[in-house]
Amino acid sequence: MLRFFKSLFSKIKSFFTKISPGKIAWEGANKAIATTAIIIWIAGALAMFVFASGTPLGLIPTFLGLILAFLVSAGFLLILLLLKKLPKSFLWVLPGAFFLTTFIFGDALGAKFPLLAICLSGLAGAGLFTLIKKHSSPITLLQKITASIGLLLGMAGLVWGLIWLFDTGKKPEIEPINAAQLSDYQPDHIKGFNPAARGPFEVKYMTYGSGKDKHRKEFGTEATIVTDSVDASRLIDNWEGLAGKLRTKFWGFDEKALPINGRVWYPEGDGPFPISLIVHGNHGMEDFSDTGYEYLGELLASQGIIMVSVDENFINSSWKDIFGDGLDEENDARGWLLLEHLKYWRIWNSTSGGMFLDKIDLDNIAVMGHSRGGEAAAVAAFLNKLKYYPDDAKQQFDFNFNIKSVVAIAPVDGQYEPGEVGTPLEDVNYLVIHGANDGDVSSFGGLRQYERVEFTQPSEMFKSAVYIYGANHGQFNTTWGNSDSPQPFTSLLNKKALMPMADQLEIGKVYISAFLQATLQGKKEFETLFKDHRSGRDWLPNTIYLNQYESANWKTLADFEEDLNLTTSSSGGMISSENLTVWREQMVGMKWGNRGSRAVYIGWDSLAYEGKTASIEFSIDSTFNLKDIEALTLELSEAKEDSYPDKERDEELLKLQDNDSSNEKDEVSEEKEEEDKEEDDSKVAPAPINFTIELKDKKGISAKMLLSDYSFLQRQIEVDVLKNPELDTNDKSEAVYNTFFISRRLSAVNFSDLNIEELTSIKLIFDQTPKGVIIVGKIAATFKDQ
Repeated sequence: MLRFFKSLFSKIKSFFTKISPGKIAWEGANKAIATTAIIIWIAGALAMFVFASGTPLGLIPTFLGLILAFLVSAGFLLILLLLKKLPKSFLWVLPGAFFLTTFIFGDALGAKFPLLAICLSGLAGAGLFTLIKKHSSPITLLQKITASIGLLLGMAGLVWGLIWLFDTGKKPEIEPINAAQLSDYQPDHIKGFNPAARGPFEVKYMTYGSGKDKHRKEFGTEATIVTDSVDASRLIDNWEGLAGKLRTKFWGFDEKALPINGRVWYPEGDGPFPISLIVHGNHGMEDFSDTGYEYLGELLASQGIIMVSVDENFINSSWKDIFGDGLDEENDARGWLLLEHLKYWRIWNSTSGGMFLDKIDLDNIAVMGHSRGGEAAAVAAFLNKLKYYPDDAKQQFDFNFNIKSVVAIAPVDGQYEPGEVGTPLEDVNYLVIHGANDGDVSSFGGLRQYERVEFTQPSEMFKSAVYIYGANHGQFNTTWGNSDSPQPFTSLLNKKALMPMADQLEIGKVYISAFLQATLQGKKEFETLFKDHRSGRDWLPNTIYLNQYESANWKTLADFEEDLNLTTSSSGGMISSENLTVWREQMVGMKWGNRGSRAVYIGWDSLAYEGKTASIEFSIDSTFNLKDIEALTLELSEAKEDSYPDKERDEELLKLQDNDSSNEKDEVSEEKEEEDKEEDDSKVAPAPINFTIELKDKKGISAKMLLSDYSFLQRQIEVDVLKNPELDTNDKSEAVYNTFFISRRLSAVNFSDLNIEELTSIKLIFDQTPKGVIIVGKIAATFKDQ
């Protein structure tokens, strides 16, 4: 047999030797390739640079291209010649070492880490072996010194690298100023108990599941209630191939038989009690995530709300996915599974003799989620009202639960898009919470879903978005903690900049409990917290919070979704301005993409119009009925951009007008002073933004207030998510709105003569902060029946 294979290999080798090109053939190939490439280049370059432009100057880039092609070939040849000088053993090791080190840190560090590790270890190894190995001839003193230096540099670099990887990072050198705390105005604190405090109910705990879970007895033999499996094959892709088989082997089931597993914290009592379900996000499926919300379950159950932590670990990622593509766009399945759990609760509520008979208030249901689970909660609320799965009508639905509230904790957005559009939501209370220091979902993607929550009719429903400085992704789940990325990427995170986990959990408890009590239990006093976090300041850890809030009863007076005309708003009002340096409308950009809504960008700079004040005025359409108006609201954020983009152009025009070269030294001196001032300013946190707001009614009576009479405008919150900011491809900050309320209740405002029910215009006068750029997302009116 061996002789046969040797003979076969010899014949194959002989055949390819006979047909392999000779020297003359290679010469012909070289000349043909070069001639073809040159003809293509010259023909294309002449058409592009000469004929299209109509000038012979286009010949310059034509010839430069030929020269550049020669230099590229020469450089490539030089690299090959250098590689030939290297030992074959080194050429064997180098590519493999580069592959292994790139595989570990490739996404985060690209080629930087592999090259650095190879160079440092190579220096250390070369130096060490030179000093300790025997040589055919004695090495010189200079060679010993060189080897010693290489060894020291290599070892020092490797040791420093290890220290850096295990270091937790650093706190910000310049802490941002908390704008909300600077204002003299502080709203009345909400009366009553802290929503994060344990309630009066005794808490019970149980689990339900398949009864045959391979890894957790609480869903297996110790499950209180046994449930049937569900077929999710129409909603889950890529549970196939070797990765799919390994996944099935680990769990003991595939996508056609997903279990209904849940951990339940419930109040002791007759009920009926509202019910809330929470689902975790993506994480290593072998490191179970569903236990991480016990702190919420214990709290909510003590306050009279049933909470279920839903197990969906079996559709999370795994190292086994390297043998395939992993599950693809499975967030629709995550949301659908929440609804399948609710079907069981509907059955249990009417099961005679059952432990939950008539104890569940099915008119007050909330779905909640974290990370991918945050999007899944919104998907569940969307699918709940449908008869068919939007992407395949063969999958029928029969849910129609009374889902009143959705909570999303640091959610992703767009992982599932029904019909290739963002998930729409109507007539549901919505709360989204996100940390500024999130090292996983680095951008506040939940704001896109927030924008897509619409209220079709007046009601008591509302939506709110909360942005928290110092909070990360994982510390809302006690099993995830401060590691927003798996090893070894977690060693790149700047963990020292995070708030303590206990503080982040407390924030989660305050907001989620207050939201569910307000929307499921009718305790409307807690709604104030979502308008202004300062109304719960005694309950919340001290940090920067940005609150965005909107009620179903509001009327929009001006937003910027309708057209590209800067002088009109979507409500039919007119817009005019004076002395602005920036004025445009656009989609609001974020670290990742945009927030799915348009806004007006407004900039001013005292240097641009000396002695003049910049302003912008929004007129109110006369058809608006403002009877019983209680307050005006503005959605505002700082825009992180140049407040005077035309400065150099304006200075050049002034030079041409003056035509005076004698002032060059003075100009250089002024530029130097300005650079020094900018350098000094960069060492301190910029002061929050302030400006004047002028309201005018039909009779021409006006009233003025400062924005700071409610609160100063927070500067964008800059954070270093990674220990080395240069490794981060994202911006350090993004635009997040804060909702400002203008009302008679502000002590510094005198509206005594103004008839706010006959309001005709709102004017922003930039006479306080010397320069800046802000984003105005929406101006709205609230009413007294709120």
